[in-house]
Amino acid sequence: MHWLESQVVRLHGLATRQKPRIGIKEVRREFLNAVAELAAATVRRDGVTACFVCHDGLLIETAGRATDFEALSAMTQHWMVAGKEAAQTLALGKVQQMLIVGDEQKLALFVIGQLAVGILSPSAVVLSRVLAS
Repeated sequence: MHWLESQVVRLHGLATRQKPRIGIKEVRREFLNAVAELAAATVRRDGVTACFVCHDGLLIETAGRATDFEALSAMTQHWMVAGKEAAQTLALGKVQQMLIVGDEQKLALFVIGQLAVGILSPSAVVLSRVLAS
């Protein structure tokens, strides 16, 4: 299984856990620790500049270097709302990923529960290869 895909599946499992054996605070702490580990592990990949996690435009976790994580997080909220509206209008189903490619950098966004995860890299980087194994 693709490295990033396996991480996302694991986090989805933690985010949607039903009737946990441990308390809800411990479940939330475990999930947030796993999210922090994902951000740190992602930014260690060759070609990845930064990784961030946010909820409703508020930063939860950052790793790597970005000019302005706060702006990325706030804009991610706007993009996710626009993406959800477009997906609904076009009958695409629930938004799972979005990719924004500029001349210099690209931003890959994906959803885990109520969180958005952003991965920033130079435009020339092929993220599917970098995040594969």
